[in-house]
Amino acid sequence: MRGGDTIAGLLGCIAISLMTIAVGSVPSQAAGLATGAQEVEATTALVREIQFMLLRLGMDPGPIDGIAGPQTLGAVRRFQAKSGLPLADLVTEGKISAVLLARLRGDASRAILGGEKAPTVSPEVAPPSAVAVAPIQPPAPPPDQFAACTFNPGDFRIGATQYTPDKFLQVGFDGSTARAVASLKDRLDEARQLAENVGGSALGEVQRQARVLNYFNCRLKIEQASDGKK
Repeated sequence: MRGGDTIAGLLGCIAISLMTIAVGSVPSQAAGLATGAQEVEATTALVREIQFMLLRLGMDPGPIDGIAGPQTLGAVRRFQAKSGLPLADLVTEGKISAVLLARLRGDASRAILGGEKAPTVSPEVAPPSAVAVAPIQPPAPPPDQFAACTFNPGDFRIGATQYTPDKFLQVGFDGSTARAVASLKDRLDEARQLAENVGGSALGEVQRQARVLNYFNCRLKIEQASDGKK
């Protein structure tokens, strides 16, 4: 899977999760789910959504392509076994259990909106040295053009991968700050509309997206000012 699909997949999962929570918060709709159809059609778009959710839950489904291949089927079965659900195959354009889909969406929502704790790294203890040696000073790094644009590193964590803002920009938007600002603004508007009916942790996710957008807005202004001086 390309890096750009990973970023897009995360943003899509966030919107899906907010929508799932919003639906689950309405009692009449929840009752309808319990008495409605037991199976839904596994369209290409739905299979792609399932693949995104499985990836977010740490179960590698293979390429995010909307095709229920062997890797995706294996990930679905691992989720079914872990969740105590009956084992059943997932076939593109076939049928999928509504109970399985609801469980997937619920677990993915909690994983996305609940956040993750950074792994604890034990400090390494250097062995004693008989002779003190002056450390070699590395060359000073070039000045950071965007030092005035502050950010929270946790806002750039996707799954188990910690991105830097530069890496996030290269992987998700081909290095274009203007493209990142436009895309993130659209996603933030969508998330805000969904979060109005949800509140709680969903509002926290909206705030995270807003901080990321503010950071790239700051970078864009600096880039435009620098281009104007040339």
